[in-house]
Amino acid sequence: MKTQIITGFWTAKNFVERLNATLDELETDGHEIIEVQYNDSFFSYSALILYK
Repeated sequence: MKTQIITGFWTAKNFVERLNATLDELETDGHEIIEVQYNDSFFSYSALILYK
């Protein structure tokens, strides 16, 4: 398994766009998404993507 971490600050909209773009890119490259763990606090957002 491999991991990728996505972070964002200030707006959730930009973070979601980055997250979706990363997921699309991984799937296009033939990777299988295992799990996405999401965390937010005040003005920061992060997601850990597990894939193989």
